[in-house]
Amino acid sequence: MRLESFEPAAYIAPEHRAAYDRRFVTLLLDEGSLRRGGVGEVIRAVSPRGERFALKRLRTTGVDDGDSGSVAALRASFDAEYDAHRALASLRGFPRLFGRGRVEGDPVIVMEWVEGVTLETAARALAVDGAGRLSPLVAARIGRDLFDLLARMAYLDGGLAHRDVSLRNVMVDTSRLSVADQVEEGSFQLVLIDFGSAAPLQDGDSSLTARYGAACGATADYAPPEMLTEDVAGMDGLRHSPAVDVYAAAGVLYALLEGRPPYDLSFEARDRCGGLSAFRMKTEFSPEPPAGAHGAATDVRAVLAAEPEVAVAVGRAVAELTDAPSPHGIRLALATVDGQLDALLAACLAPVAARRPSPAAMRDALALFCSQYADNVARALKGEPLAPCPLGPAAAATRRSRRLRRGARITARALSAAVAVGVAVSVGVLVQGMSVTFPANEPWWTGPLPGAVAAAALLLPFVGALAARGRAVPTTLGLVAGALGALLGAALAGFLTALTAWPTPAVEQALYGALFLATAAPLPLLVADRALTPAGAAVPVAAAPSRPVLPWIASSAAAGAPPSNIGGEGAGCAAAALPDASPVAAGDEAEAAYEVVDEMSEELA
Repeated sequence: MRLESFEPAAYIAPEHRAAYDRRFVTLLLDEGSLRRGGVGEVIRAVSPRGERFALKRLRTTGVDDGDSGSVAALRASFDAEYDAHRALASLRGFPRLFGRGRVEGDPVIVMEWVEGVTLETAARALAVDGAGRLSPLVAARIGRDLFDLLARMAYLDGGLAHRDVSLRNVMVDTSRLSVADQVEEGSFQLVLIDFGSAAPLQDGDSSLTARYGAACGATADYAPPEMLTEDVAGMDGLRHSPAVDVYAAAGVLYALLEGRPPYDLSFEARDRCGGLSAFRMKTEFSPEPPAGAHGAATDVRAVLAAEPEVAVAVGRAVAELTDAPSPHGIRLALATVDGQLDALLAACLAPVAARRPSPAAMRDALALFCSQYADNVARALKGEPLAPCPLGPAAAATRRSRRLRRGARITARALSAAVAVGVAVSVGVLVQGMSVTFPANEPWWTGPLPGAVAAAALLLPFVGALAARGRAVPTTLGLVAGALGALLGAALAGFLTALTAWPTPAVEQALYGALFLATAAPLPLLVADRALTPAGAAVPVAAAPSRPVLPWIASSAAAGAPPSNIGGEGAGCAAAALPDASPVAAGDEAEAAYEVVDEMSEELA
C-alpha cells in the first residue's frame, strides 16, 4: 500500500522530515490481521525497515451511495478521533501516534501496533470457572490498572473522556510479559484503544443517533445512562465528563467478576421487563450484586486450584487456626472479602453522574483492596472485622497510615534486634577469656570463659519473647506472652550468672545491668506489633438500594421460567407485572425509581 499526503502527528525538524516520511510511504499489509468495523478497518502494516504499525482506514466508498453530507460527517468524525488520539499519545497506556495520510482517497491514521490481546480475549483465558469469572483478586488488579489509565487522562489540558471503555477497547500488552506472567506479577500493562467516541470535557454536541443502521457511540452494555438516550433534554453536558468512563470501567470490572455485563440488554430481557429501553433499565433498576467466583462456587477447592496466590493466602491463614475450617467456611470467608467490591461498583454504577467517584479515587480504593486481600482473608477466617478499602480521600489517608505504621513497626523491630544483639556481642567481647568457676560452690569447670557462651545467655530474653509470642503477633495475648517469655529467659540467664564465680563483684554487677538491657530489648518490638498493626474495621452494611434490583434473566433456565419478582418486595419487572408494556412499575419503589431520571435532569440546571 502506498500512503499519500502523510502528515506527522508531532513536529519534525525540516532536515529530518524527508527521512521520517519515507518510513510510511510504502507499507506491506498483513491481510490476516484485518479487522473491520461499521465503516472503518484496522490492519497491521510493516515498513521496508521492519517497523510494525497499525493502520486505521475510513472506508467512504459506498456510504449512502456517495452522499456528500454523510461522507463529510464521517471525515469530520475521523478527524476528531485523530485529534483525541494525538492528545493522549504521549501518555503511558495509550498507543503512540505517528501521523495520518490518505490511501486511494480514504483517510488513514498511522499508529503503534500493540502486541497483545484484548481484555475480552484475556478474560476468557483467565477464567476460573465455567461462567467466565476471573479470580476476584485478579479482576480487582485489572480494574485498578484500568482506572489508573483513566486517571492519567486528567493530566491533559482541558481533559478528555474516552466514552467507549469496554472489554474490546482495552488491550493487555504482551510485548514484555505474557498475560500469565502479568497475573503472577500482579500488575497489568493495559492499553486503551479506539478513540472514535472520545470528546473533550466541555459542552458540545455528542449525538448518538443511529447512522447507517448502527448506533454511533459507546458500547451499550457498559455505557452509562446519559450515553443511551436522546429523549431527555440537556444530556449533552453529562456526556463530556470523566464520570462516563468511570461507569463504563466499573461495568468492565463487573464483567470480569461475573463473566457478563451488569445489565442484560438482550431483546428477550427487555421484553420480559415490559419493553423498557436500555436507558430506563439502567436508571430505574440496580444491577444484581456480583456473586464472584468464590460466592458462586459449588466446589471452592476447584476455584482455588486455578488461583494459586489466593490458595497460598488461604493455606497460611488456615495454618494459624486451631481448627481447620470446612470448604464451605472457606467459601463464605472469601465471599465476604470479595463483597468489599460491591460497594465500590455500586458507587460507580450510580445513574446520577455527580454521585460517581473519580477515577483516581477508584484506583486507590482498588489498590487498597488488593494490597490487604491476604490479610483480610485471614481476618475473615478468624471471624474478625475486615480492614476497609474506602473511597475518596479516606483511601489515600488509609494508605498513608498503613505505610507509616509499617515503617514504625520495622523501626521498632530493628531497634529491639540492635539492642539485644549489641548487648550480647559487647558482653561476649568483654568477658572473652575471663577466668571463671561454674558453679561457684562445687566447681564442675574452671577456666577461661568463651565469649560466645555469655552472648548466648544474654540473647535468651529476646529468643524467649519471640518463642512465647509465636504467631499471635497483633494481639494482647501475644504482647503478654512475649513479655512473660522475655522474663523467663532473663530468669534463666540470671540464674546461670548467679551460679558462676566471677573474678570481682563489679563484673557480676555489670553483667546484671547488661541482662536488664537484654530483657528490655524485646519490649519495643512487642509493643509496636500490638499497637501499630492496623486494627480491623467493621465492614459497613450497605443501605438498601433506592432502586429495585434487576437480576440477570437471559438464560436457558430463565427463558421458560415464570415472571420473577425483581428487588424482592413488590418490584416486578416482567411483562406480566407491566401489562401492555406500560412504563408503570409497581408500588412506591417505582416512583422512587423515576426520581432518578428527574435528578439527572435537575443536575443540568
